[in-house]
Amino acid sequence: MERVAKVVNNKWFKLAVSLLGVIYTALLLYFDYIVFFYNIEYTEKKKFAVIAAVASVLVCLLDLYTRRSPITCILAMLNMPIFLPLLLLDWGNWPLLVPAFIVTLFGFFCCHMNETAKTIFGTVFLLMYILGGIAFFLVMNVFRVTTVDTMIERGVSPSGAFRYYVLDVANKSTGKKCVYIEPNTLDEDKGFIKLDTTIRKLVKQQSNPVEFECEWSGTKMFINGEEYFDELDYIGEQNGIQVYDIADRGWNYTYFHIDYPIFTTIESVKDKLGVLQEKMHKDDAPASETASDETSAEDTEETSSDEAETSAE
Repeated sequence: MERVAKVVNNKWFKLAVSLLGVIYTALLLYFDYIVFFYNIEYTEKKKFAVIAAVASVLVCLLDLYTRRSPITCILAMLNMPIFLPLLLLDWGNWPLLVPAFIVTLFGFFCCHMNETAKTIFGTVFLLMYILGGIAFFLVMNVFRVTTVDTMIERGVSPSGAFRYYVLDVANKSTGKKCVYIEPNTLDEDKGFIKLDTTIRKLVKQQSNPVEFECEWSGTKMFINGEEYFDELDYIGEQNGIQVYDIADRGWNYTYFHIDYPIFTTIESVKDKLGVLQEKMHKDDAPASETASDETSAEDTEETSSDEAETSAE
């Protein structure tokens, strides 16, 4: 028992164990990559939340045990800025964000380093989160064109290599309809989560009002009877295996999807203010007409009185 205690308390053993913290940092970087290039879809959300919670407890215990290790201190400092992109780009994905937030914050406060240095780093990170959040909010909500995209139709090619969908993009003008093509076999199934690729190609768009009739004939896609896409142009072979040949040929990533509740709230407030303003204008109009009618009546009475006096004279 004494031998075990001696090993557990050995600083070199703790230093070696602290290397396991690299796994958590690498996992944060991996999820940063995912939120840029994939849509995260949960296949078993509850199980993922349970596993994430258990893993978070283990990582917190690891940080507590190795809190005096310089490696743990360095990783704790690195995890703070690494977590920021995940927080901003995947806001609302609480089964993933809440455990990661607790572990990252616990690691920072738990690590044993100079208090002055920790205070300085803490101030820098706090400002980074506040200013980064404000800048991101302004860019995404003020300088970004706000649209409401509605899925009208979706389907898969006969070969299963590509899928398509038709979007109704509503904006402040007439809006438009768009037809997109996506590779259908690049999605990744990770067990509890599924990573849906966001790489796509715009094949047709037109301002509303318009209707698109999409149909496949062999490897070709026709929209309203005209050919717009051929699978054979974007499929090749590598070592005898069929692969996608879509590099630098009009394909692009949607990167990330933002659906902040605060954005919806702001748009709702704008709509309500607009309705209230219209209502106030409508209420003011009858009041102005009534005042005008009263003025006209008064003028008529005065004119009649003047005419009566003139006749009497």
